[in-house]
Amino acid sequence: MKKTLLKVATSAAALTILLASPIQLTVLAQDEDIIATVGEQEITKEDFYQEMKAFYGNATLRTMLLETVLEQNVDNAEAILTGAQEEVNTQIEQAGGAEVFEQLLAYQQLGSVEDFTHQIYVSNMLQEVVAREVDTSDEAIQSYYDNEYAPTMEAQHILVETEDEAIAAIERINAGEEFDVVAQELSLDSSAANGGLLSPFTTGQMVPEFEEAVKSQAAGDVTQTPVQSQYGFHIIKTLNNGEKAPLDEIKEEVTNLYKESKFADSNFSYTIIGKLLEQANVQINDEDLKLAIQDLIDLANQPVEAEDTEETTEETPEEEVTEEEETESTEDAE
Repeated sequence: MKKTLLKVATSAAALTILLASPIQLTVLAQDEDIIATVGEQEITKEDFYQEMKAFYGNATLRTMLLETVLEQNVDNAEAILTGAQEEVNTQIEQAGGAEVFEQLLAYQQLGSVEDFTHQIYVSNMLQEVVAREVDTSDEAIQSYYDNEYAPTMEAQHILVETEDEAIAAIERINAGEEFDVVAQELSLDSSAANGGLLSPFTTGQMVPEFEEAVKSQAAGDVTQTPVQSQYGFHIIKTLNNGEKAPLDEIKEEVTNLYKESKFADSNFSYTIIGKLLEQANVQINDEDLKLAIQDLIDLANQPVEAEDTEETTEETPEEEVTEEEETESTEDAE
C-alpha cells in the first residue's frame, strides 16, 4: 500500500505561487490543481482528495498509523523488511520464476510482488510485537494443553454407496490387498487418487461417526465394520488416532501451537496494537478522520478482568457484613 495518496507541494513551489501575479496564479492553478475535465466541468485535486477521504480516508489513515506504530516498536524494522524481501525471493524461486509467481498473486488477488512483500513485512512486524505479550509460563502452557490443545488425527478411507460394497472391500484388504490400491479402485471420495489419504484434521472437522472410528483404533488398524455416515459407507484406516501424549513429551509442539493460536486471535492482537497506539499518544487533527483507530483504543481499555475482580471484591464485604449482623442478632436473641 502506498504511504501517501497525494504529494505535498515543495517549499520552492509554494514560494513561487506566493510571489506570482494573479494571472500567473490562475495559470498555475489550472496546470497543477485541475486533474481532469468533463466537458467544461473541472475536477480538482481538492475534489479528488475529498472524495478519496470520504470513501477511504479512515482505512488509509488507520493503515498508516498501524504501520508506523509497529515500526516504532520492533527491534529492527529494516532487518524485518530485508527478511520479507528474502522470503518473497525464495517463494519466487520455488514457484518457478517471477512470471509464474506474479500469475499466482493475480489469481489469489494479492496484488503486485511489491504489495505482497509489504504485506509480509507488516505481518512479521505484528508477529514480533504480539510475541512479546504472549504468556509462555508453565501455567499458561498447561492450561492450553488441558483446555484447548487437540492433537491432529490422520486417516485413509474408502467411501462406497452400500454396506455390501464396504464389506467386500474389507474382505479384500484382510486378504492382503493394499488399502491404497482398493481405495483408488473403489472410493467415491476425491481422496481416492491419493489412496484415500486425508489431510490431518482435528476434533469437530469430520462427521462424528468418522471421528469416533478413527479415535477408537490404534495406528494401522482398519475398521472391520463399515462406518455409515450421511455420505455413505466408510472403511477407515487409522494412521494417528489423536491421543494426547504427556505434555513433557510434546511441550515444544504444544508451545508453538499455543503461540500460533495467539497470533491468530485478532482480538488479542488488536488489544496490543490499541495499547501501543495509546502509548504513542496519536493525535488526529482532521475531525473527519477522528474515528480511524478509536475502536482499537476502546478495545485496549476494556476492563474485562478488572470488572470481574471488582465484582468479587464488592460482594465479599457484603457477605461478611451479613454474617456479622446475623451473629449479633443471634447473641441479642440469646
